[in-house]
Amino acid sequence: MANGAVERLLASALIAFGSVGLVGCAPQSTSGFQAVADPSPSAAAIQRQPTATVVPTSTTNAAAAQPPAPAETVAPTSTSDYRIRSGDVLEINVFGLQDFNRDAPVDAAGTIGLPLIGAVPVAGKTVRQVQEEIAERLKAKYLQNPQVLVTVKDAVGLRVAVQGAVRNPGIFPLHGDTTLTNVIAQANGFNDISDSSQVLIIRNTDQGRVAAKVDAGAILSGSATDPQVYGGDTVVVGESFIKNAERETGSLLGIAATMLVFHGL
Repeated sequence: MANGAVERLLASALIAFGSVGLVGCAPQSTSGFQAVADPSPSAAAIQRQPTATVVPTSTTNAAAAQPPAPAETVAPTSTSDYRIRSGDVLEINVFGLQDFNRDAPVDAAGTIGLPLIGAVPVAGKTVRQVQEEIAERLKAKYLQNPQVLVTVKDAVGLRVAVQGAVRNPGIFPLHGDTTLTNVIAQANGFNDISDSSQVLIIRNTDQGRVAAKVDAGAILSGSATDPQVYGGDTVVVGESFIKNAERETGSLLGIAATMLVFHGL
């Protein structure tokens, strides 16, 4: 190949390389994360944690935000005080009534269908309340002292979504008290371009959706407390623009080298 063609090929590669560097090295911001939240939630609605910094999602001065407090609508982490909702699946067992036992999905109307007693409204109730309701209906016509056990087999409100720079993003169930690092571990940990200092916990509260930025690296090093997550939370792990730029640069140089070999240079 003529020297002029070689120079043009290398120049094209260098221009592309420079573009990747400029894009990848731009100052990182949380604006992309803020867009997930509602435009004007109150920062006081999210639980305060030593490792969490509230990310304001409006133009309000962040320094003026009051110390966040737990929201009343935060979903519980266990089924004992969980309020059943449509989409959940309940496991029903009645001692001595084998044909009655089954998995009962909660329909869009918030009810479950059971033999003998028909549709039972369960949405908004606790497991204990549902047990009492079923027992009362069975006692009225069929059993003298029914022993009813209801468990939440699959709870829509006891799940947390993990997104961003993790190896296996997805939606994961909560079992008892669950912390941030627990759910990241369920997602198989950080991937090779993650920034563990840029982790957001997004939560639905009485005031709307709010977000708190957490340094998970500090948690893993033992220098910060691991915050608890709740049903309905979304965890977003940010990407490191440096690691991402390095990966893109490596790919670009590999393409350039392949082109040179292809042209016999």
